[in-house]
Amino acid sequence: MSKSVYALIDCNNFYASCERVFDPQLRAKPIAILSNNDGCVIARSDEAKKAGVEMGIPEFKIRDLIKEKNIVLKSSNYALYGDMSRRVMETLRHLTPKVEPYSIDEAFMEFPKLIVEDLQTFGNKIKSTVKQWTGLPVSVGIATSKTLAKIANETAKSDPQYDGVLNLVDNPKLDALLKNTKLTDIWGMGAGLSQRLFKEGIQNAFQLKQQISRKEWVRSKLSVTGLRTVMELNGEPCLEIENIVDPRKGIMTSRSFGKAVTDFGDLSEAIAQFTSIAAEKLRAQNSVASLLHVTLRTNKYSDYKSKYKYGMEFPLHVPTANTSHLIKCGHACLDKLYQNDLRYKKAAVILTGILPKSEVQQDLFSKNQYTASEHNLMQKVDDINTKYGSDTTHFASTGINKSWQMKQQFLSPRYTSRWDDIKQAQT
Repeated sequence: MSKSVYALIDCNNFYASCERVFDPQLRAKPIAILSNNDGCVIARSDEAKKAGVEMGIPEFKIRDLIKEKNIVLKSSNYALYGDMSRRVMETLRHLTPKVEPYSIDEAFMEFPKLIVEDLQTFGNKIKSTVKQWTGLPVSVGIATSKTLAKIANETAKSDPQYDGVLNLVDNPKLDALLKNTKLTDIWGMGAGLSQRLFKEGIQNAFQLKQQISRKEWVRSKLSVTGLRTVMELNGEPCLEIENIVDPRKGIMTSRSFGKAVTDFGDLSEAIAQFTSIAAEKLRAQNSVASLLHVTLRTNKYSDYKSKYKYGMEFPLHVPTANTSHLIKCGHACLDKLYQNDLRYKKAAVILTGILPKSEVQQDLFSKNQYTASEHNLMQKVDDINTKYGSDTTHFASTGINKSWQMKQQFLSPRYTSRWDDIKQAQT
């Protein structure tokens, strides 16, 4: 029997719930969150789902439904959602040090079974604490493995009788629940593997669990990953909590423009802005990059026979995370890519060849050394922006008015990261 217990905490309707925390008038109203440039629906409240709003549908196709059902539209506010996610993770770490963020609105927790007398009560404590400290509703699933915790969470969220919390440890209803769990609803079990199991007469999680006595057969059919899933369904934890996040091998910042861009100055500002964002992410994982890539895109549907994607790489002889130097490299790419007779719809800056800062070998003859003083300066800029809001301190080349920015006509104030937005919301 496992000495540890796992819990999966999942924020309910996360994007819509974040909007409601700071605007109580939105409670119980149908809310639809739109993608970049207010294009398609990427998230919905329960009320919007019941009103018939489909995931991924373009906003212009449901304008009649929006009026008929009084659906509230919101532009995606990633600054707000990201900060609220951090608050949830910090709250969970007050309850146990072993927390693994799984996505922006989900996290696994691990805690010794012996320290918790009543797991159901502890699950309710997790739920109430997150609600009290952040204002966000969550569902909690508890089990002896991460795979079972995932199943418990989905059930707690969808079945009202559990009121958002389900403990499957020593639960006599476990096997009955697994019998009602489709193979495709098991964490990590895709359609391909499910089809392979269907042919063997295995149709649900309980039947897959029973294959524990045929480990070699499972390994041959589903590989080691599938065998781990079978073991986890039997309450044998194979997937540990990952406290250390592996540094990314590539960092991309990409945006669609609110309108087609033809002016070189506007494109220059956009490239500088995207480079700044990518460089900040690079420094956050204490890394440097040795290659910068700039991509420009036009509308491929306006003339499908013509080229619509233009890209160029800029090798960095000495890896760096200095925003100023990276912006210069990005602008050098733009100088060669730009054509004044094209209408650009999107741009991207990609940093690759990423290395830990500590492993960089300096070049004695290079003028672009990433020195300790440069790193400290960049770190101070990051600290100010973290404390007072993004873009509090920024490079002049990123512009001020930024007419090229993507369309966000339904954007709510960034309550947690911009003082100006907070003051505007209060007036």
